[in-house]
Amino acid sequence: MDQPTDPATSVASEGGGAPSAARVPSQGTTRDANERAPETRYRRYATNLRLWQRNRAWWGSELATGAKLRYYGDMVASYTRCARGRGRTVRYLDKEFAFDDIATPLNLQTCPREVSRDLLGNMRPGFRVRTALDVGGNLGQFAVTLRHFAPEAEVDVFEPNGLILPQLEANTAALKGVRIWPYALSPRPVDEMFFDPGRSATGSVLADQIDSVGTPRSLAVRSVSDPSTVTGNQEYDLVKIDVEGYELEVLKCLGGMTVHYLYVEVSGARGVYPHSELLMLVRRQFGDFRVVFQGPCDRRSVHHPLLLEFSG
Repeated sequence: MDQPTDPATSVASEGGGAPSAARVPSQGTTRDANERAPETRYRRYATNLRLWQRNRAWWGSELATGAKLRYYGDMVASYTRCARGRGRTVRYLDKEFAFDDIATPLNLQTCPREVSRDLLGNMRPGFRVRTALDVGGNLGQFAVTLRHFAPEAEVDVFEPNGLILPQLEANTAALKGVRIWPYALSPRPVDEMFFDPGRSATGSVLADQIDSVGTPRSLAVRSVSDPSTVTGNQEYDLVKIDVEGYELEVLKCLGGMTVHYLYVEVSGARGVYPHSELLMLVRRQFGDFRVVFQGPCDRRSVHHPLLLEFSG
């Protein structure tokens, strides 16, 4: 196990000092994912690149044709720099974007379609996102893309992985109104998360939810049970949750908030909670809702996105 790292906050937080820590059990998760043979994991990783699907999503986004074409040159330049050991960055949406996973320039191709069409394109006509809460911000790919299509949006980003905070901060530094909060959201204190080295997007509080091609790494983190205690905000036009199996617990931290749209990556059939429990909790906390978008979902799905619109 690696030595714990205590990430320093990039903004002033109320109350000062880290909350007390106690490990959260993995809630009866299965070990199927971690017991796959290594060669199966590598094959799954290669399959998940889904180059055809990613390029189709890229061309289906609302970006200008010239921007789409230029990005192919930007990816080539990025991988050339990587091969020469000059650092991992790619020019994305007219900004330098730092990354850890070598597949990130390819993965970024899905973000504009996801945000411009699946998310913003399914909101009420005339609705504008002015405030957003991004839980599981990773390197800032969602926040950066959202601000491209909704430049007036102020975004609170929660990301507990201290090892990638420098990249997250660099990627969002030019975006006024984007605030970084280095905490996990959990109804009970947590002091540890797990991720696949070099693939920070796999990070989760639940070790059994890591689809790793190697040995998952443990990292010390801090948590808060109510995001408003640090952000000062009780109402958001949009809440986005992408936390690799921990979404039910994160939702428990949002009780009492006013949310107009909830965009959540729901765990698939092998998840750690029944979907009925998540949806009942959502209704109990935020009121009646309509499902206005759902990504492809079947028994083989590891995750699928869900966009809910609330009547208020």
